[in-house]
Amino acid sequence: MAEFNFSLSAEDTQRLFAIKHIQGLDNLTGNDFARELLAQEVKRLFPAIPDRDENGDVINMSAYRGQ
Repeated sequence: MAEFNFSLSAEDTQRLFAIKHIQGLDNLTGNDFARELLAQEVKRLFPAIPDRDENGDVINMSAYRGQ
């Protein structure tokens, strides 16, 4: 498992806590909720497990669902 450390703007922090409250997830910490939210978004954008060639390039880029 990788660890990420980042900061959110005050506005995005307010959005995060509003979403957490609206979804009824007040039992989660802000950090736990942000982790779950990011994991959901990453899976939405790239639902497949990335396949890489010998150079480390992603070879199943067609699985990407972003813009």
